[in-house]
Amino acid sequence: MGDKFDFIVVGGGTAGCLLASRLADAQTRPLVLLIEAGDDPEETELHSIYDRYMPVLTRPELDHGYLTTPQPQLNNRELPYPRGKAMGGSTNLNYMETSKAFVYGSAEDYNRWAELVGDGSWGWKHTKEDFKKVYIVPRLPRLGLKSALNQIEAYDTTASAAYPKYVNPKAEDHGHNGSLKISLPRALEKGVDIVIDSGEDFGYPRNVDLNSGNPIGLGIFPNSYANGLRTTSATAHLANVPENLIVWKNSWVSKLLFEVKLVNGVELRDGRQALAEKEVILCAGAVDSPKLLLLSGIGKAAELEAHGIKVVHELPGVGKNLQDHALALMAVQVDGALSDRQTFESDPEGMIRAREVWLKDGSGPLSHHHGSLLVGFLKLPVLLQSEEFKSLDAETREYLSRPTVPLFEMVAGTPIFPPILPSAVDKPYLCWIAFLLNAQSRGEVTLRSADPSDAPLINPRYLEHPYDRKALLESIRETMRFQQHSALGKYFQGYIQGPKSTTDEDILEFMKETTNSVYHPQGTVAMGRPDNPNACVGPDFLVYGINNLRVADLSIAPTNVKYIVPLLSFSQSISSKGSWPSADLTFLAITRKARLI
Repeated sequence: MGDKFDFIVVGGGTAGCLLASRLADAQTRPLVLLIEAGDDPEETELHSIYDRYMPVLTRPELDHGYLTTPQPQLNNRELPYPRGKAMGGSTNLNYMETSKAFVYGSAEDYNRWAELVGDGSWGWKHTKEDFKKVYIVPRLPRLGLKSALNQIEAYDTTASAAYPKYVNPKAEDHGHNGSLKISLPRALEKGVDIVIDSGEDFGYPRNVDLNSGNPIGLGIFPNSYANGLRTTSATAHLANVPENLIVWKNSWVSKLLFEVKLVNGVELRDGRQALAEKEVILCAGAVDSPKLLLLSGIGKAAELEAHGIKVVHELPGVGKNLQDHALALMAVQVDGALSDRQTFESDPEGMIRAREVWLKDGSGPLSHHHGSLLVGFLKLPVLLQSEEFKSLDAETREYLSRPTVPLFEMVAGTPIFPPILPSAVDKPYLCWIAFLLNAQSRGEVTLRSADPSDAPLINPRYLEHPYDRKALLESIRETMRFQQHSALGKYFQGYIQGPKSTTDEDILEFMKETTNSVYHPQGTVAMGRPDNPNACVGPDFLVYGINNLRVADLSIAPTNVKYIVPLLSFSQSISSKGSWPSADLTFLAITRKARLI
């Protein structure tokens, strides 16, 4: 027999840290176990704004080290598929989504979610309030606190006073007392204002608050930093762990334990067992949550039997419906009047001085280089006129045509990523990323074997759908057009990496050679209506056909959502709604709708 708990949360990542913290804070003081396969990274450099893109390249111990299967549309390349293995999960690794940018997405993402699952509480009207709501939670007297304010975000908007033309969020539209610290750059990197002004002259709207529910336009990402330091899900939600929250680190769950079709615990690879008096909640992510379900006998029967796994409950959608964003990175050589980053990076002594300043008080050049990511969430009329768009089903066409749904994303100001090496760039540069949004390709996560230590087979099927190829092609072409033919053209001095020309043939060749993942997997344990044969969980996060088991991470996303905030939002929801991309919504849903505590 194993140790007994009220709740067991599997996965100490983006959703799991928040959900475990919220559950433990409930008035009934349930005993909560949080299980994480990795350890607790301590290094200060992991929280530096300037260094945030490095851990995925230099810290393999923080990563599960997954690869995709060969991707036919990408010259059969096997792509790295980083998944965080540490307290805080992928918030330790992913530069864009979970390590920096804090973006709600479009109001229509939430409304479509509500439509697909048949539950209006997932719509924008309700969800936007979940980001701001305050929960007064009694603390144990021994902690010396009478109560705590538990919001998702603590949004410091004061920096925008220095550049209100470009960022000007309304304070009343955001939370300010939460544990996840959100801020704006202390100062804008050189050239950011020029790019936004050039975009406005080019016909792109300026967006002073990307988190208003309407992301369309050019703006500056809010980011999950405070006082020059990066916030992870672990640092945000587990800074003060109460005595009724037990954390097992370096612990790998191998399977769920059952009494017929009731989950009553988990078994670890080392043979230990933990029993749950109330529920087990999977927060292992869009790769490992379906993997654990499959290893435990929940999935498509024929696939389980092929590995000699006893079928506990046939649920054919487990591991299917994998959705992800894809990107193409371009780098251009520019006039020094647009960017001074290369000058900074090529001065070793200056870099040393800058690091000393940052280590002292979190200020200086390291607090703003790589810290002013500029983004455009934009429409693309040429795509709406394409045969690839017209061939989509009517419901999808209607959704993509809604005014606040972006058809592509363009980001400027990222660091240089491989295969480009910073040492090979000896002149001022500007990096651009064109993102594929609203991908129509659907991949899958399947088992390699019945051995829990074997990595799963991950097949995103990137660009398999004709719409995806057309959408990314036109996104790249539009990004090139903006760089070369807007007011930015006078700074443009040639490509360091990019297509040979703007022809379809050259862009397609570039896509096959360089397209990579944005590391936003989702949808592999999709939420849906009970009559949907591929749905795995209901709006209350409960797994269909199984008692006492919920899933509360982005694997449940029924549609291709953007960035991390919806995940935090539904982690909040699971505690209060019971019934988006983010861990706080899950908490709200469990407590408000499912009434777990």
